Amino acid sequence: MGWKEALQIGIFVLAWIPIGFLAGVTIFGIPPNLYDNTDFSIYNDNWNGNSNFRIQIEQDGYTAQTIESTMSVITRFNGSAVLVIMGPVRDFTLDATLTIFQHLMAGGGVIIADDFGTSNSSFLLLNQYLLNQTGYSDFLSALGVTGFLSFTKGVVMDIDSYYVSPRLPIIRDFNPSHPITAGVTELHLNNASALTPTCALGATGIAWTTSRAWSENDTETTTPTPDPYEYSGRLPIIGALDIPSQGLGRGGRLVAISDPSIFINEMWDQFAGNRRLGQNLINWITDGDTDIPIIFCEQLLAMPLASGEFLFGSFMGRMLWASTNILLAPVYPLMTAIGLRKYLPDMKKPEMKSVSEVFMRRGQTYFSERMTYYTTEGNYARVVKMIYRKLRRSMKKKYQWTEYDKKKVWELIQYKDTKIKQDNFFKTITRIEEISSKPNMKIRESEMMKLFFWMRNLQDKLIEAK
Repeated sequence: MGWKEALQIGIFVLAWIPIGFLAGVTIFGIPPNLYDNTDFSIYNDNWNGNSNFRIQIEQDGYTAQTIESTMSVITRFNGSAVLVIMGPVRDFTLDATLTIFQHLMAGGGVIIADDFGTSNSSFLLLNQYLLNQTGYSDFLSALGVTGFLSFTKGVVMDIDSYYVSPRLPIIRDFNPSHPITAGVTELHLNNASALTPTCALGATGIAWTTSRAWSENDTETTTPTPDPYEYSGRLPIIGALDIPSQGLGRGGRLVAISDPSIFINEMWDQFAGNRRLGQNLINWITDGDTDIPIIFCEQLLAMPLASGEFLFGSFMGRMLWASTNILLAPVYPLMTAIGLRKYLPDMKKPEMKSVSEVFMRRGQTYFSERMTYYTTEGNYARVVKMIYRKLRRSMKKKYQWTEYDKKKVWELIQYKDTKIKQDNFFKTITRIEEISSKPNMKIRESEMMKLFFWMRNLQDKLIEAK
């Protein structure tokens, strides 16, 4: 088996295994994992799900949808959607980071609610990209910040405002003039992080802890105390930013929240301030336009590998990513056509005919018909076998042998062709016989042509010569 065949088999397996799992999930009635216990899923009805947040969004007249394949799908909305990244456990790829930026530049909205700064490495790519854009470096420098978006590590402790424990701070310091925090008097957090104060979203914060708070990196300690290398003081929890557009129309809106637990069912049901914030957030980022869909990117959640959603997302993600990627989308149809070309029927391919049908056609023989078919199919081993069988029959008929003997062939050819060497002769004959014994063997067209001309030389000098 050559490397091309092995590659094709590998691609076939990778493409169809997810479909096999999905078919098994459907046939055997395995329930989707999203309805079970996935953190922050809008279809999870348990305490750690966001189903009540979704229900509220739909009751307010919006449409809530999910992305389970690739974030690049958001580009199909041309900025007329809100992308929600809630509690990501996986880093964004570089193309996903660029997708976020492209969506913002098209006028779309993005909400990022991170959990302990899990995706800081992804935001680092976004920071570097935006900081290097013409006009944006001046824009960020004017705000007095050195980055665009990042989260602190560890857990925010607030000893002046908390519920049960400093790990469960209550936020009471808001920007009263901002629409997102309008009417919100208390916001309950649950093991939250904070926005880095030196990033753009932190500098444009609209909700803060008290001044006696810090971000504790040692999350397992029983005696937490602030250290010099930990962020402390009045820390931003929510930041909101209007991104200026480089073209016509307004830019997008970006909201960063340092605790996705604000919206889980347990805290949504208990605390009115959390519910008010959720409603205000959606209304502000959409300007109250209920025709704008709210798209939750659940591709980044902690989805079990055996779940139908993960398998579906993995399978569809490859195709959707290629068809929505800025660089690959224009050539994706061509790539698909080239990949399928080998498996499409060839309208000019000759049909196999019976012996009687061939002999009825003037100027053609069964041998030539079969040769044409095998060469068109790429079955070069059978071509070698047929030529060799024809050579053997001709030798027996020409020299009236009862049995074909390659040693006798050598005795004849050594006088007709003095350039041919004995070792090379028997080595080539052995290779031909090996191929003839295994007609399904994969050989290259170049080898077939080499053996063809070699046997043609024997034919010219031992059979057709007078």
